Amino acid sequence: MKKWLLILVMSFVAFQAAAAGHNNDPQSTSLAFYSWYLAALNKEESPIDEHDPLLNEYVTQRLLQKINLLIKSPDGMDDDYFLQDQDYSDGWVNNVSVSRFTLNGKRAAGDVTLGRDPADQQHLLVTLVEERDGWKIDDVEKESPAP
Repeated sequence: MKKWLLILVMSFVAFQAAAAGHNNDPQSTSLAFYSWYLAALNKEESPIDEHDPLLNEYVTQRLLQKINLLIKSPDGMDDDYFLQDQDYSDGWVNNVSVSRFTLNGKRAAGDVTLGRDPADQQHLLVTLVEERDGWKIDDVEKESPAP
């Protein structure tokens, strides 16, 4: 019994340390978010529909409210906001890369690339804002790949 309790406590401490470290900079936040988000989708979970509490750690309240308004609008929302596409590719899972982000005060913007195969990549421009508890995603746009 003590062994299981010790394992449980150590797992919780490791999770908290990992969660605390992912918001230190825009690159780490973006990489952690997209790795988690794609893994959740791959497990047939829907973080937005299921109101996953981790969204609050990665995404601003402003953006979550915007997404909810888009979902509830008469036209609805065709694309997944964070992927800027209707679906994800299996090749994107475990293949997330980020570029150096440009800082402008408490805002940062940079490129996130999903996938390794150039024929099956999604290029995103991700904007984050620095809040009290770290960097959070505040906007995502589809970006054309560099020539």
